[in-house]
Amino acid sequence: MKRILDTVHGYIMINDELFYHIIDTKLFQRLRRIEQTSIRSVYPSARHDRFIHSLGVYHIGSLIVDHLKKEMSAKNYWGENETTMMVLYKSYLVACLLHDIAHAPFSHTFEEYYGTKDDLSAFLRKEVHNANFTSDLHYTNETDAPNYHEYMSAYVAHKEFANGMRAMQLDSEFVVRMITGVYYNKEKSTHQIHNCLISLLHGKIIDADRLDYACRDVWASGYSTSSIDLRRLVSAIHFEKNSDNEYVVCFESNSLNEIEGVLNVKDFQQKYVIHHHVIAYEQWLLVQAVETMAKYMYPTIQSSIEATRKIISKEAILKKLKIHKKNKELVVQNISDDDLVFLLKQVPDNSYYAQWASRKFTHGALWKSRDEFFHYFPGVDVTKDLKHADFDHDVIEALCADGTLTKSDIIIIPREFKKKVRLESLYLLVSNEVVRYTDIHHDAIDALENQTFYYVYLPKSNMDRAAWCSYKKRIIEKLKPVIASLYTK
Repeated sequence: MKRILDTVHGYIMINDELFYHIIDTKLFQRLRRIEQTSIRSVYPSARHDRFIHSLGVYHIGSLIVDHLKKEMSAKNYWGENETTMMVLYKSYLVACLLHDIAHAPFSHTFEEYYGTKDDLSAFLRKEVHNANFTSDLHYTNETDAPNYHEYMSAYVAHKEFANGMRAMQLDSEFVVRMITGVYYNKEKSTHQIHNCLISLLHGKIIDADRLDYACRDVWASGYSTSSIDLRRLVSAIHFEKNSDNEYVVCFESNSLNEIEGVLNVKDFQQKYVIHHHVIAYEQWLLVQAVETMAKYMYPTIQSSIEATRKIISKEAILKKLKIHKKNKELVVQNISDDDLVFLLKQVPDNSYYAQWASRKFTHGALWKSRDEFFHYFPGVDVTKDLKHADFDHDVIEALCADGTLTKSDIIIIPREFKKKVRLESLYLLVSNEVVRYTDIHHDAIDALENQTFYYVYLPKSNMDRAAWCSYKKRIIEKLKPVIASLYTK
């Protein structure tokens, strides 16, 4: 047993075998060089990585397991037996460690370059090679598909850590399911506790992953929002049967304050942190810089996206990626943030990289939040999804109409607010009765779809603040009839 001191959770206790088989490997140590968030352009102290986050998720998973162990005998192991439960617990903790093992560089900025979800799903099905898993993955893809990095992490976990999991006598397919959130559907009746543990790593509302980043991102960034009493929340977790006679994860009703705290942190992060206008612009610059670099490295590939996929790939994670340029061989292995920055430095005259590296941004946002957008355009229904096929075209046409701006001056960046958690999937234990959260909070509204929002950026100038505000006001007045026409059609 080894101890790791974490500034968020205190001492994290980890068995030696997990160091040998998982943590002390190149793939896991790579996570030290993958940023946890993409928000350092606004919150410079948020310098934390996927390595310590993964250890934090393991720690919270350990707290959950220790709590469940205290009551499993009294609950007759929920229909399982002690040996099976110990395998499930150990598999759960390994999944906590490996859930981000193949995360792309710079947080979520580049994960879509791993390939289409259909392609990633095919890789994973072939790797696991199990008919029931294939069927359940297909169902999950149709209803709530995993994120790109989750497909890749599950693939890498199963492919590269299979021997270690076998040595520890763990269920590697179950680990894959927990990483991707693929519940047992075909075998649901016999895998109810398996599904409960899947939801405690890849859940709709409360899970070990969400709890760690809710605590860690707030600590590292320094912004003020709801506090979470982690141990109280964990102690409120139970496996109980619902009205359909199926075991589900439920929380004691006296933990509602802590649940609301988790929801408030998530909501605050979505509205004011992840989608901050400066963070959106900085990420856009980095993407443009990397795509420009990829085209430079692979000039025969016409698509900048396809060129980037040569670099952000499973080969770059698992093998040596060799790039031949000007009689030099550049080698990338276990790709991380550092590798991308190194490659960016090899490209002459990359204006996007120059902006990103110096933070001398050339453009500024016309509005700085979704709330401010609705202030400037009061006729737009605040409940509307702002996704519109003609937004880019109509806005650019309007701003270029008088000849003072050109199309190349205008940058439009869409941002997607992820759907709120599905509160109907949250169960509470009220007077020993399992009820849905929405049964006692009838006014709870879930946004079922992701919400798209747009920022519009124009070139900065040397004008003072008052002049800039006056200029921005004139531009927004010009946009009012355009925006009105877009969202009243």
